[in-house]
Amino acid sequence: MRPLLIGLGLFPSAWARRSGGAGRLAENRAILVTGDLRCGKTTLVETCLAYLEGRDVRIAGILAKGLWKDDLRTGFDLVNLADTSVTPLARRRSRPDPSRKMMFDFLEDGIKAGDRALDPRICGPADLVVVDEVGKLEARGEGWAAHISALLAIDGPLFLLVCRLDCLQRIQNVFGLQKALVIDARAPRALDRLCAAVKRMMRTPVKPPGR
Repeated sequence: MRPLLIGLGLFPSAWARRSGGAGRLAENRAILVTGDLRCGKTTLVETCLAYLEGRDVRIAGILAKGLWKDDLRTGFDLVNLADTSVTPLARRRSRPDPSRKMMFDFLEDGIKAGDRALDPRICGPADLVVVDEVGKLEARGEGWAAHISALLAIDGPLFLLVCRLDCLQRIQNVFGLQKALVIDARAPRALDRLCAAVKRMMRTPVKPPGR
């Protein structure tokens, strides 16, 4: 696994061609889960996905699982939600990258795994597509931006995007999601709100478990 020292500087030209407000088509079928650093956004989404297990819901997309040592985030692993495979995505540097001021090296294998997981041929037939996380890179047209823009133009899935609070407004503006439902992971009963919203907004009714 070779570190991609430039970070996730991916697809800026493709993103620019595809964005064009396509996300506005998805405003009524997108949920933004937000909150500060280390407030439990990914854990909240994972718990909601666990609730959906056994309910005949087709789930696709990615989760970025944080890795920790001595209370320091040491990196991220990428989880492909369609097949549950796990691939190392990023590892912490000893000092920030001098050109991009980033504290993490992104790994080529992890980026390729994300590309596969966010392929429209995989995500298009899904009932729920998750992208964790959508942040500063995506706000400037890098990272997973091209994938998100292409996916938001697909008619069908419900989209669940995990977004840091300090990036929320920029992400809403970039992808045309100003009217999308926002759930703050720090708020009381955030899990109840998220599960209820997923059940209400998904095109396929959520069945009782085991049926």
